This record gives sequence, C-alpha cells and structure tokens, in this order.
Amino acid sequence: MDLKDKKALLKQLGDKWELENSSTQLTRKYKFKNFMESLKFVIKISEIAEALNHHPEISFGWGYCHLVIWTHTANDVTELDFSLAAKLEDAFINRS
Repeated sequence: MDLKDKKALLKQLGDKWELENSSTQLTRKYKFKNFMESLKFVIKISEIAEALNHHPEISFGWGYCHLVIWTHTANDVTELDFSLAAKLEDAFINRS
C-alpha cells in the first residue's frame, strides 16, 4: 500500500488517528475520565481484536489508552489495520 492510499484511509478514520514510524504504524490516544473507563475500553477492544485475530499494541493508565496498530509480518500498515482501527473507533464512539 502506498502513502497516498494510507492517507486516504487515514482520513476516513478521523483526525485523531496518525501515521507514525515512517508511515508504517497507526496510532491513537483515547482520553477517559478515570482509570476504570480506560480499563473497560481496553477490555472491549481486546475482545474485538481477539475476534479478528489481529492485536494492537495497547498501553493504558489513569484516563488514557494508547493504541499502535500495524501488521507485524508486513512491518507496515495494511488494509486489515485500517479495518481494525475503524472497528475500535466505533467501539469508542458507541461505548456504554
């Protein structure tokens, strides 16, 4: 996937997602009111990732969750990464 394609897919995710590491990784930092909201989100996105058998790097703590997504075998982002990011973004928007 070339940079033009990556940028087009990135635009569809919204302005909170970024391409980093020479455009080989998708990243997003989510903000929450407290630790428990962060933890609940991590559990929710873990279930989505497990169902897709595609797992982001996750770090979280009080009031935040940081995601890094890429396909390890390609050492780059692929369409699957953008698909996972879209599902995780939907989970954030529709969290309860």
